[in-house]
Amino acid sequence: VAGALIMNRKKVICSCRHVTKGDIADAVNDGAGSFKQVKKLTKVGKGCGKCKKKAKKLTKKLLKERV
Repeated sequence: VAGALIMNRKKVICSCRHVTKGDIADAVNDGAGSFKQVKKLTKVGKGCGKCKKKAKKLTKKLLKERV
């Protein structure tokens, strides 16, 4: 399960859309296979965009764990 070892699932990654690390991990576990899909499911990065780099990095890490 991707994200099982994530510390602090409640940490907010995207303050505009209130998306947490746990939300991103859940999206990956629910089948999202790319950052684009995670973005569609969670709306991360669709506000000001400041979180995009961090969210993309986390998504990439979670996708590697899932394999």
